[in-house]
This record gives sequence, C-alpha cells and structure tokens, in this order.
Amino acid sequence: MKISLKMLSAAVLVAAPLSYLSAQPTTPVGAIGTADSTSAERGLTRAEVRADLAMWKRAGMDEFWNKSETPDFYSREYKRAYAEYVRLRKGGEYQQELDRLKR
Repeated sequence: MKISLKMLSAAVLVAAPLSYLSAQPTTPVGAIGTADSTSAERGLTRAEVRADLAMWKRAGMDEFWNKSETPDFYSREYKRAYAEYVRLRKGGEYQQELDRLKR
C-alpha cells in the first residue's frame, strides 16, 4: 500500500494536536521519575483516529495541506479552521462520529 507524502503529513498533523489535547497526567507530579511511577499511555483505536480525521476534514483543515507548501499558520483562515477543528473535536460531533464508526 502506497502512502503519499500528503497523507503522511496529514496523519502527523492530526495526531500531534490530538495527543497534546488529550494529554492527562497519569502520576502525581512528585512521583515522576521514581521507581514506582508507571505511565503506560493508552493507544488510539482505529475508530478514534478516523473520527478525528473526519473532524479535521469537516473543519476544512485538509484544504490547507493539499498544497506542496506549508500553510500560513498565522493566517486568519487557518486560525479560524483550527478553532473549528478544536470545537468539533471537543464537542458532541466527535463522539457521534466515533459511535457511528464503532457500529
């Protein structure tokens, strides 16, 4: 299966903000670095990744990455689309899409 550079870039760009937004401390701050601390990160399911990608596309973020150049992260359009992506990702739309994909 051939994966294009555009698709790979999109996957990385979807995963990075998602992992940042969903990061939760798993151990108390004082326990970090001790022998007793174990922080096993939970991996994302295929349905979660697909639901996140659907929110990314619904917000219009994929339009910024269809070109060979890096988008202008500081443009008003990009910021507006990213804010919409975050809203969709945190809202009920994401859960509805996830439920649909799990069926």
